[in-house]
Amino acid sequence: MLTLARILKRRALVAAFVVLLFGVFVEVAAQRESRSAAGAPRFVSLEGRFSISLPNESSLTRLTIPTPVGHAFGNWYEWRTKEATFGVGYADSFEPIDDPKAIKQFFEGVSERLRKFVAANDGKIVVDKKIMLDNYSGVEQRADLLRGSTIQRTYLVSRRIYETVIVVKNNQREYESTAVGVLNSFKLLSDPEITEEALKAGPGSLPQTPEAPRAGSDAGDEGLRGPVKSVRTEIQYLSKTEWTKTLPRFSITTYNEKGNQLREESYDFKNNLVQITVFGYLDGGRVSASKFIRREYDTLPLVRRGVLSSNKEMDPRYQHRFEYKYDEKKRLIEQTDLLSNGEFVKRHVYKYEAKQKEELVYSETGSLTYRELYILDDKGNEIEDINFEPDGSVNWKISYTYEFDSHGNWTKRTMNVLSDTHRRIEAPSVRFRTITYY
Repeated sequence: MLTLARILKRRALVAAFVVLLFGVFVEVAAQRESRSAAGAPRFVSLEGRFSISLPNESSLTRLTIPTPVGHAFGNWYEWRTKEATFGVGYADSFEPIDDPKAIKQFFEGVSERLRKFVAANDGKIVVDKKIMLDNYSGVEQRADLLRGSTIQRTYLVSRRIYETVIVVKNNQREYESTAVGVLNSFKLLSDPEITEEALKAGPGSLPQTPEAPRAGSDAGDEGLRGPVKSVRTEIQYLSKTEWTKTLPRFSITTYNEKGNQLREESYDFKNNLVQITVFGYLDGGRVSASKFIRREYDTLPLVRRGVLSSNKEMDPRYQHRFEYKYDEKKRLIEQTDLLSNGEFVKRHVYKYEAKQKEELVYSETGSLTYRELYILDDKGNEIEDINFEPDGSVNWKISYTYEFDSHGNWTKRTMNVLSDTHRRIEAPSVRFRTITYY
């Protein structure tokens, strides 16, 4: 059988990466298998938003798929078992493929690429038909090759493309029905299922001892009073616009008995979990680790400030490390955020005078990027907020009114816009907090 590399060199096929990947996949299938798919637990990919009845251990490579609107990029998972070799991949294009002409062109390209590979390897296509998965269009192709057979299914879900493949060697024919059953177990996860799986997957808890020396606590720095155990904050926006429809809805933060954060969960405008952050101590420092959960309706690439810009190797145990400074009254006066590789992200500086608190945020270059002045009441609650441009001009002024519980913590905070010079405030809100105590 001709190697796929020679085929590509001879014919100079367009979209060579996809064909090359499939060819390597077929060649790998000829190697010795190591596990069984029968009775395997379900493999779940939160990034891929799918599950399939295969072992949790798999190899992972990058995947590129050509589309009528440009290349789609994603991941390719692979398993070798005694029944067959399995592959599942997903890739996202930058634009939805929803025009009927583009959809037709896409599936024609999928079929043509496999036909060219099969023909070049003296095989033949025996099945080429349209299929559906959860009301999404797809195509299934089955090809007979010299060493066995392969079944490829491709589905189009707006911007996302899914490919599932099995290769059954001639000496595995007795397992073919089992292999097809595994392929049939491929399932797209619903939003509630993604949340459920994300909560199970973590990140796991970080060590809580030994603690790094610190004059204050997370709860104290946030102005919380009493033995707070958890805070659920729900946001209701006062204006209903296309902008407010997509803004976050609520978060849940838990604390230990010393007032330090253990975990925070954030939920989006559809009440779906979008981020989990855990806090703890490693190597004598205060650290955090986060997990971001992508959704089908997320349209922009995920960029996490300070993480993707660094070329230095990160510590896989956590992403951020925090350093604190306090004054003689145990008030937070400085907080520095560093990446786990030691690179600087930002520094918050707090200054206090009478019933005022000023917050200054500096970048890694030392330049001022954010300045806010808070007017405080007798108990330290923020009753007015003035935001400034770096040149000193005022962006906006906001006042807050509150309702409190028996511990003196606010349970309702209403935002009132006093002025908005540059129209920066697009979503005035009311925030409700449900607080539990130890």
